[in-house]
Order: sequence, then C-alpha cells, then structure tokens
Amino acid sequence: MLEDKTLSETAKALGLGSLLPTVYGDLLSPAAKELGEGLATIARAVKISLAPIEAAVWGYERIREWLSIRVTSILAERRAKKIQPPPLSVAGPLIVQMLFASEEPDLREKYAKLLATSMDSATADDAHPSFVTLIQQLTPDEARILHHLASLKQEWPGWTGDPMSNQLQSAMRQVCIDAGVADSTKADLYVDNLLRLRVLRHVDGFEAIAGSPGNSEFIELTSYGRALLEACVIGNNAIEQGDAPEDAPCRE
Repeated sequence: MLEDKTLSETAKALGLGSLLPTVYGDLLSPAAKELGEGLATIARAVKISLAPIEAAVWGYERIREWLSIRVTSILAERRAKKIQPPPLSVAGPLIVQMLFASEEPDLREKYAKLLATSMDSATADDAHPSFVTLIQQLTPDEARILHHLASLKQEWPGWTGDPMSNQLQSAMRQVCIDAGVADSTKADLYVDNLLRLRVLRHVDGFEAIAGSPGNSEFIELTSYGRALLEACVIGNNAIEQGDAPEDAPCRE
C-alpha cells in the first residue's frame, strides 16, 4: 500500500529504521494520507532541525564525569569521612535536569553546588529537593543575578524606594546590570521571575512594617532565597575548626 510505503520512507528519513511502532504509525498516518511521499521530505527537514538538540543534550556518562570532577573540587577541603551519598530526592531530578544544561555553565555550577551540599553530612539538610526544579526555571542571566546577590558584602541586601516613583525598579535594574547579565533590557522580567519563585519578596507601603516609612516599598531576599544561595551559590564552603581533609599537609 502507498501509505505503508510512505510511512516506511518517513521512518528512514527520521533515522528510525524501516519499521515504526504501531503508535508512531498511527500518529503519522493522517499526514501520510494527505502528503504522500512529500511526508518523507518533511521528515528529513525535521531530523536536520532537531540534530542540534541531540548534540546539545548530555548523556549520563558526560554528566557523571563533569559532576565528579566539579564536586570533588568543591568538596576538596572537607573531611572525606563527612562525604556521603546524596539523597535520591535531590540527585535523581538533578541528573535529569542536567541533561539539558550542557551549554549553560552558570546553571551547571548551581547544580554542582547543590549536589555537593547534599553530599556533605554537615550541610546535607540544607539541600532542599525543590532547589533542583527552581534552578531549572532560571535563565543563565538570572543565575548570574543570584551569584551577584551572594557576592555582595552585606547581610542579605534589600532595596527600598518610593512607590510614587520608579526608584525601586531602577535599583533592581542596576542590580541586574552589576550582575553582568547578557540582556539588561529584560531586567524587569528577571526580577519578576525571582519574585514568582519566592526567591525575592516585594512589600508595598500598605503593609505594616515596623520601622519603615508608610510611603515606602522594598524588595528583599526571602528566607527561602537565602537558603537557596547558601546551598546552590555559596555552597556552604566554610570549614569547621580542625576539619582539614585527611592527609592534608599542615599549614604553619
């Protein structure tokens, strides 16, 4: 039958061999009836267009190799006896999300820091499983913003402005620029996403805030956002007294 021949040629064009599982054949049958042999031409174009995705998606072996090296570097100053298997609730979805992060070093680094946090018995409880899906919802620019917030030498910064002006919006745009985002025209979108994810919190002048003027509004890190920075950006790198790794040389 012509339809069977069309499906066979389409399967070959897609690199699936000459036979299609029944369910895939069912999906293609309506188009095969309408386009005939032209469907194989479409299939070849689809295969070519999807090729970059196949090249960009990491396999487990590459993920394991990169994570092993990076996490070893992060945990280099910890005691080996404190390193433990990560909880599957963190490591499982983290591996899945890293399949698609091969071209995003800023996001890869957040995943590696989170995994390292979950593998240190002293910090494992700080690795909340929801951080995995939160990182997946960040753009590279938003990851840079988080890195910048963590680097500021103050106690978890906040920004205040007059709601009758655009002071607060201007301050947040400057934060994005200082973070080195690739596209500063999307600063408002980046901040809105961090607010949506509850990393940041916006308080307007109508809320009762002790010690704040009635006509002010501000944006600050939430406690959830602070925990995220500790686990995925800063990486809990502080070493306890006497916690140098085994066999490390003594320092004068």
